[in-house]
Amino acid sequence: MDRNRTRDDVRFAERQTFPSWMGPALLVLAVPGPLLAIAAVVGEQGLTRNLLSLVAVVVALTVAPLPLLLRSAMQTQVTDDGLQIQYWPFHRSPRAVPFDEIDDVRVESRRSYQYGIRWTRTGWEYTPNSRDGVAVTRQEQKPVFVGSDRPHELAMAIREGLRAYRRR
Repeated sequence: MDRNRTRDDVRFAERQTFPSWMGPALLVLAVPGPLLAIAAVVGEQGLTRNLLSLVAVVVALTVAPLPLLLRSAMQTQVTDDGLQIQYWPFHRSPRAVPFDEIDDVRVESRRSYQYGIRWTRTGWEYTPNSRDGVAVTRQEQKPVFVGSDRPHELAMAIREGLRAYRRR
């Protein structure tokens, strides 16, 4: 370890959010369905107090999570202890992949743009805004794919941290 570095130094840090077009797309996809269903029910039964309450609940449940989703962000860090991933608001604390669990690191691209956190048959994928990223192969566990706008820098930071960890 470099004399000027402390144990908690950050070798790499990146903050990613959903792409800018995601907000309008979510609104376009989320709002019309409940409104059409409400219009059909109101047209059939007429507007009553109970129905108005139901309408308010359905619209609130449909639209209320959108600001939270749109403000979500993934913070990726490589410290002297390993890789840390925190995808707010889904993770209350960072998910850690310590260096002693890491076997290999590869820069990869996914074929499609699929955003968010996903469990696949090949392991966890964290992809807020990029189909490019780093696949981290772990000992006795499934790999982790971490999307990144700077995948080569992330892979290099993990490799450097891994080499420093193995020299300790």
